[in-house]
Amino acid sequence: MRLTKRNKRKLIGLVLFGFLFYYLFPSRLFDLPYSTLVNDEKGELLAAQIASDGQWRFPQVDSIPYELEQCILYFEDEYFYYHPGVNPVSTFRAMFQNISEGRVVSGGSTLSMQVIRLSRQNKARTYFEKIIELYQAIRLEFSYCKDEVLKMYVSHAPYGGNVVGAETAAWRYFHRPLHQLSWAEYATLAVLPNAPALIRPGKNSEELKAKRDKLLKKLWENQVIDLSTYELSLLEPLPGKPMDLPNSAFHLLTLANSKGKGGERTNSTVNGRLQKRVTQRLNNYVKFLENNEIKNACAVVVDVQTGEVKAYVGNANFEGANAQFVDLIQAPRSSGSILKPFLYAAAIEEGMLHNTTLLRDVPISIHGFSPSNFNKSFDGVVPASEALARSLNIPATNILKDYSVLRFYDELKALGFTSINRSPDNYGLSLILGGAEVSLWDVVHAYSKQARSLNNYIKNEQENYAGLSVWKGEEYEHPTKNYHEGTWWMVTEALKEVQRPGMEESWRQYSSSRKVAWKTGTSFGYRDAWAVGYDANYLVAIWVGNAEGEGRPGLTGASVAAPLMFDIFQELEKKGWFEKPLAALKYIDLCASSGLAPSPACPTVRTETSMQAKALGVCTYHQHILINEEGLRVNRNCIQGKTVKDTVWFCLDPVAAFYYKRGHQKYKEIPPYDLGCSAFEERDLGIIYPQDDSKLIIPKNFKGEFEQVILEATHRDKNAVLYWHLDDDFVGSTSGKHQMKVDIIPGDHILMIMDEGGQSVSVNFEGF
Repeated sequence: MRLTKRNKRKLIGLVLFGFLFYYLFPSRLFDLPYSTLVNDEKGELLAAQIASDGQWRFPQVDSIPYELEQCILYFEDEYFYYHPGVNPVSTFRAMFQNISEGRVVSGGSTLSMQVIRLSRQNKARTYFEKIIELYQAIRLEFSYCKDEVLKMYVSHAPYGGNVVGAETAAWRYFHRPLHQLSWAEYATLAVLPNAPALIRPGKNSEELKAKRDKLLKKLWENQVIDLSTYELSLLEPLPGKPMDLPNSAFHLLTLANSKGKGGERTNSTVNGRLQKRVTQRLNNYVKFLENNEIKNACAVVVDVQTGEVKAYVGNANFEGANAQFVDLIQAPRSSGSILKPFLYAAAIEEGMLHNTTLLRDVPISIHGFSPSNFNKSFDGVVPASEALARSLNIPATNILKDYSVLRFYDELKALGFTSINRSPDNYGLSLILGGAEVSLWDVVHAYSKQARSLNNYIKNEQENYAGLSVWKGEEYEHPTKNYHEGTWWMVTEALKEVQRPGMEESWRQYSSSRKVAWKTGTSFGYRDAWAVGYDANYLVAIWVGNAEGEGRPGLTGASVAAPLMFDIFQELEKKGWFEKPLAALKYIDLCASSGLAPSPACPTVRTETSMQAKALGVCTYHQHILINEEGLRVNRNCIQGKTVKDTVWFCLDPVAAFYYKRGHQKYKEIPPYDLGCSAFEERDLGIIYPQDDSKLIIPKNFKGEFEQVILEATHRDKNAVLYWHLDDDFVGSTSGKHQMKVDIIPGDHILMIMDEGGQSVSVNFEGF
């Protein structure tokens, strides 16, 4: 069939009209900045940030309460669900009224037309603009369903000042979520956009009330509400001036912005009630600490079972709080001792130790690096579990030296510590003593992952453990490193059993209330105090200090951070402890005294260790010795027909014994040899100070002159006489208490000490 020229023109016209009708419409109606919102796990508002253009404009609502919908329809557009975007009757009536009056007295706009006008930012009301609104309102209904159009209106209607959208107005005027308002409040929200510049809460109250009450009457007359609701609604007062929006998770809001969630409505995993309670406790605690000029703290609470963050308090936020807008959870700080459990876990799996293994705790100097314990004392030897719980620095340094800084550095990276980014050589052995900077967030990430593995092991050995999450439906990239469940069980057992120095009274109080595995840390100069504690259900992590990095006396993990951690635990439901992962453990025989693989001389005990643990080294602490009737040691070359007794003796080297017997009065030194029987089978002599390859500071007096330095040694025989030589020069002898005052000049030196039997020991050191 051939088309006539007239029909062709009609067809071209229709195609052109269709093209224009479809394409002369903006692809995005509202290209506006929105407020950033963070909701709690139930969808309740935790915090909000004003949009970049200075308007409180929430992102578009997902749903509209039935009551608000009815109020808007009966006030603005009763036939909204029946017209195609334009109501001809209302439009012609408005045109007639405007022409009759000679001015605009009625708009006749449908909700669809109002959405178009809002999207065009309320351009001047002219007939040409009205034609555009008519066209685009019809076009709008071709692209969006009625519910979507209504959501656009509810989300972009003006409510006076810089308040945009009904949801924003609900919070600003009633301080409640949109779905929790009364009929009177919904009616107020429905009439406000009609003249927001003239009628807003706090001003022109009589006119606002008249409009609200008229709408309520209409709702009653149309049987939308009953008489009782109508009468009670009339009695409700109007709102006053706008109120502040909730702000109980400001730092989480900052985190949302940094993760590209600005201008969005984001649902978090945070428990709103707990967030407020933790914030309150943290604020009160920081106010107390301000007496010692400690001004900042942050806290994270995690559900161990799911990996979801339940409270995120980045800093104290009371009025006048120091640096209150800085999120310290994400700030790298000196780690102190907070990384030690991971080193112990690595050492267990490597076969370097068991919880009961004795670790050496005496002064050391390694290539000039001379760490000391926090309390400046030494135990000689100490069980690994106690060394970890008490956070002793010397055993940890020795473990790291033997394990390798490079290997542990790689493990920390795999555990998710993102701020450890210098070279391993740059950190050196200080890596385990606070030489690295880590964020509380990464600490939470690593600890919660290990704790969660204990729970999940019981449920499903093959389960792919989830990572840490703070946003609903989103996981942070979880660490690739996960210690074996049996290994972390042993670490956890060590962290829950032993009380910490300085907290004896508090420990009894806390341990009686609930079982918690916990670790503290303190950085050099008392700048950072850490505490992390967990049970089978929750993990609480704390950092306390000053945002500017200023150290304060007494700012330690045990005395400052731990009390806040346990205080927050009081807010958490007490459910129980981990089930023992029996399938992740194996039985082994150990030396009952040393915690090493038993030698033939050892008393043996059967105990458990991780299935992942390699074999331990053989115990060298127990020795078979011969003792004569006088209680003196002999060897087979000098028995001379005397009666001797073959016995096993637990024996420490002289330096370890010197410190160990201070806290262990029952420790018995190995007996000395009988005259003529000394075979130098082991050393009886040891130098306590200085250590080999150490740097010794030479004190000066007020005149700037070098003073004498006190050197110290020890001998198994309390009656032994020692002879001291410095750089081949004899400087004196000692008996009983072996201390010697000597003059030392800057430079390299050799100290050699000899006893009466000819045994000798020497060290090299540098004075400066």
